[in-house]
Amino acid sequence: MSASRASVAAVLLALANAGCAGNPERPATPSLECARAVVARLPPGLSDPDKHCLASAGIAQQCSPFEAWLAGWGKELRDAFDGGDASFADLADDRRGRRCAEQSDDPDALLQCCLE
Repeated sequence: MSASRASVAAVLLALANAGCAGNPERPATPSLECARAVVARLPPGLSDPDKHCLASAGIAQQCSPFEAWLAGWGKELRDAFDGGDASFADLADDRRGRRCAEQSDDPDALLQCCLE
């Protein structure tokens, strides 16, 4: 692993493990575990854009908006270094999800917002 990759990985790991304790109802304290818990509860059969939107919306509400932003960028950076499919379109879907989360706490409304 190159020094720049190691530096990026170290920063992301430190941020992901820092956690935010502001929401007592969060699925898990560390940021990475909170995001993973939200993603694990996504409904099956979603398209990739809808997964990004709903995951980001859920992470924004159940963890924090910053953690939703961090999870989206972290995933795309990982994809870029792992040979995955890094995409600015995915980041746009993540942004849409964070906006949906600002509009409503209702899961059905989030789903509707992300499917529009």
